[in-house]
Amino acid sequence: MRRLRRWLRASIRRRLLWLTFAPMALLIIALTGLTAYWTSTYNDRQLYMKVRADLAVASRVLDGLSQQQQARLEELAHSHALASALQGEGSQSLEALLDETQEAMQLDWLRVVPLAAFETRPELHRRLHSPGHTHGMSGLDVLPATRLETLAPGLAQRARLELHDTPQAAPSDRRRETRGMVLRTLYPIHDDPGHRRLLLDGGRLLNGDAAPVDDIRDLVYGPGTLPEGSTGSVTLFLDDVRIATNVRLDNGERALGTRVSEPVSRQVLERGERFIDSAFVVSGWYVAAYAPLTSLTGQRIGMIYAGFPLAPYEALYRQTLFQVGAILAIIVLISGLMVIRGIDALASPIRRMHRVIHGVREGRHLRIGHLDSQDELAELAHEFDAMLDRLDTHQAALQRAAQTLERRVEARTQSLTEKTRALEEHVALLKQARASLMTQEKLAALGEMTAGIAHEINNPAAVILGHVELLDDTLGPDAAPVRDEIDTIIAQVERIRALIDNLLQYSRAGNGQEPAFRDEDINAIAADTEVLVRHALDKHGHRLIGSLHATRRAECHRGQLQQVLINLLLNATQASTSPMIIHLATRDTSRTIPGHGRRDGVEVRVADQGPGIPLELRGRVFDPFFTTREAGSGLGLAISAGIVRRSGGEMWVASARGRGSIFHVWLPCQAFPSGAEDVTTRKLIASLSDMTSPSSRGG
Repeated sequence: MRRLRRWLRASIRRRLLWLTFAPMALLIIALTGLTAYWTSTYNDRQLYMKVRADLAVASRVLDGLSQQQQARLEELAHSHALASALQGEGSQSLEALLDETQEAMQLDWLRVVPLAAFETRPELHRRLHSPGHTHGMSGLDVLPATRLETLAPGLAQRARLELHDTPQAAPSDRRRETRGMVLRTLYPIHDDPGHRRLLLDGGRLLNGDAAPVDDIRDLVYGPGTLPEGSTGSVTLFLDDVRIATNVRLDNGERALGTRVSEPVSRQVLERGERFIDSAFVVSGWYVAAYAPLTSLTGQRIGMIYAGFPLAPYEALYRQTLFQVGAILAIIVLISGLMVIRGIDALASPIRRMHRVIHGVREGRHLRIGHLDSQDELAELAHEFDAMLDRLDTHQAALQRAAQTLERRVEARTQSLTEKTRALEEHVALLKQARASLMTQEKLAALGEMTAGIAHEINNPAAVILGHVELLDDTLGPDAAPVRDEIDTIIAQVERIRALIDNLLQYSRAGNGQEPAFRDEDINAIAADTEVLVRHALDKHGHRLIGSLHATRRAECHRGQLQQVLINLLLNATQASTSPMIIHLATRDTSRTIPGHGRRDGVEVRVADQGPGIPLELRGRVFDPFFTTREAGSGLGLAISAGIVRRSGGEMWVASARGRGSIFHVWLPCQAFPSGAEDVTTRKLIASLSDMTSPSSRGG
């Protein structure tokens, strides 16, 4: 270290090069490390979120197959053809009818058996006799080989799987699996008095059946969902053995009879927990998700898996790091050449001055002369030569030169003072720009989080809407008795989507996409809202009393105002578990708005008889992410307040401990941009900052 210091002190050029390249090298190392860390962390989080969603879709599709099978057998159980065949009437025998239905449904067996046939399985027999299963039951079941053979000839042989040695699987002495996992439906057949004496027993053997897992894989991992050359896979396990899969061995065959890795087996089969992580699958590492499967009797019998290879993403990650490293290397090379050239240009006149100074000290008549630059060094060289000339002529000239130099120093000081003042102004502008940039980054982070929430909610909402429309189309004219309920479900699913869009607006502040305000009848909106929350009121035994006395109309967005009233009424229903009276009232009022004078408007009040809000919490009820309910999101009142403020309105609460709460919503007759919605946006950003700060993540 001492030698390095002496070597650096011997040359100003060396020190300049050290001061330039040392920080640059540290910066490159830090940037490379941070890039590698953040890229890896972000990619892992995105991959685990995707595979978790893939597993959820796969599980829902498997449940859908079970429900579809139950629906078909329910239709058969209530058919006139089956009733006639059981009585020996009609043109078709019972055996022919069951064979035809079995072939149409692609079942491995379909039979009619008495309830007493399940007395050998007490748990299943007890469930069949329970009141909750009067309409049958459908799901997974595990049957031994002897039982499979009695259901259908050759079924036991089809279920038989030879087990293969699998890397990282738990040690086991088993060499084959003879049991079979079946998708089974048991549906009761009622006689004329309504007693259950017979059962329709139908099922499908899943061992070696590639159709279900291939259909699920094609649905989950369609074209464009994974990188080119990567293929997703879905697997059904009986205990830890793959009985149906599209994972392939090295020879291209399906990996039937292979076993799951030991860590997955312990977490899923022994503890009954989901596994979302990277896992070793047959012959390589996959981004994998596993969930336990339970039988008709509630016992844990296996697993369902969804995942995709990790190698393409690791290759993409390495490629990204290589590209970043190459770009940084090019930047360092170009910067290094520029720095060396600049330092040489800077050090050359200094070395020249050094030689002249040593020559003058030795008594030689030397001058620096003209330098090929116009910077401070050139000026210094010129003045130094002039000083030497004045020293050679007269002491007085030296005095005058000193005075001239002093005046120039003063002028230089004044120039530096002005530059310092300008620099301070620039620093202030940079701080303002930095604060604006941080706000935009936080809004972007809020948008990413909100988009993730919207994605997770819109998916099930789309599934609900699709199934309701499918039920409507399937039932046809038979849907007339529940037409209002179907329309209400569709309307509320659309309202869920509207709510998500409203939540996304807080991450798109100022983008010009605010909904247009219209002149609305507030009483009509309040009356319509009562119908939408009627189910929640009846569920808790509450009674809603409306006092709609407002005569004025107000400019607002009808759907958003209805969202605010629904939120307030639902909060009121949850304020107490005991039946109570909730008041919904409207009236004409006027308020003084700072900067806008006295404004006419309409006030809506929602009052409950709950326990009230404590004084210390009353000022925080409109803060984002603040909630006192265990299952609450803390966004309802914050979003409601933002909606009201957007039209220039106000929202506040009055509450007394033990006497209930009253939420007030005031809307101006003529909407005006108050800018108050920025309060909610700033609170959302502050809440996001708290959630993502180091202290909130445990340091």
